[in-house]
Amino acid sequence: MSHRRCITVAPVPLAVVIVVSCMYPVMAQAPATGQSVAAPTDVDLTRGPLAVTPRLPANPQQQPPPTSAAPPEPQYPVITLGTLTYLQYDAELKNRDIFNAFDITRGYINVFGDLAKNIKFRITPDVKRATDSSLSGSVAFRIKYAYVEFDNLTPNSWLRFGAHQTPWLDFEESLNRYRAQGKMFSEREAIIPASADVGVGYLARFPGNRGEFQVGVYNGEGYDSSEVNKYKSLQGRLTFRPFPNDDRANGLLISGFYDLGWYAKDQPRRHGIVMGSYDAKYIFTSVQWLAATERPAPTTPADIDRNGYSGFLEVRQGMEGWAIFGRLDHLDQNTAVPDSSDRRIIAGVAYWLKWSKVRLGIIINDEDVRYEGGLKKPDENRIQAITHIQF
Repeated sequence: MSHRRCITVAPVPLAVVIVVSCMYPVMAQAPATGQSVAAPTDVDLTRGPLAVTPRLPANPQQQPPPTSAAPPEPQYPVITLGTLTYLQYDAELKNRDIFNAFDITRGYINVFGDLAKNIKFRITPDVKRATDSSLSGSVAFRIKYAYVEFDNLTPNSWLRFGAHQTPWLDFEESLNRYRAQGKMFSEREAIIPASADVGVGYLARFPGNRGEFQVGVYNGEGYDSSEVNKYKSLQGRLTFRPFPNDDRANGLLISGFYDLGWYAKDQPRRHGIVMGSYDAKYIFTSVQWLAATERPAPTTPADIDRNGYSGFLEVRQGMEGWAIFGRLDHLDQNTAVPDSSDRRIIAGVAYWLKWSKVRLGIIINDEDVRYEGGLKKPDENRIQAITHIQF
């Protein structure tokens, strides 16, 4: 009778490293010393001193079927850090005596945390140039996002409480990567005050990648303004993907947004947007229509109706490489007053790089703004050179 000799390898403590996409891990923890990490093994001397092979049963027919073990739970809390920074050079070519300046237009420091399974938080301080009289010209440090998130209360959903993304602007910015150039149409025209506000919001995705909806109740003033009264803003967005299984048409989205709010009693704040967008490897385009009814001040004699449209087109080599882009905005600031429209045209070129967890965009563009006579504002024209830095 022959005997097989086995060498048993003692368990070795393993370090568990947690990595979150696009962020850097801050902490990791190893299992307790002496914890078993594998079944006894035979040493395979032909593969080096650290190579091991599992011990097989004496009868191969009795070998149990392979099983896929669930990944172990991380050691909570798990904290990750990242940043998003916009740096620009702006040269005014019309009506501002060739004013030019280097500036920081966004400086996020993102702190994400997993407190437990399906419970998260985010804190994002923002560095931005102050414009109020007491701090004008200074770089201010303020909180943009500060919320707790509960995931999967229903399948593929989250619930957020605190200062977080409102339904429309963050969604639009996730499609259009040129936020570094300037604000989206509705925010640039001061219709939606900001991409974040304090409140409670809920998002759920439809099965089969057919779209999503997001609803929330917010103060309505934007994250950078305090609440002034009891009135709130109810906001909602619905996004539908008509052709989720068609390789050529699955980038088509139809989206609608509505904001039902009040500045104060008998002072409505109503905003509606409808947008169609298409995203593919070599092109992204979107067209939207906006309508608003507002009475921001009690002294305003009647509601102000505003409406307009915006179109955007990017033609590109792909998500990396060269791209050219253009944008056209038009808004009638008050439909009851003649000659009260403004028109904005933006055209530029960009080069995008991505490696590891870092994305870098270099953007050069011209922006031309014309105001009709009833607005009594001087026309604008500027050249911008911008960098988008994210990791």
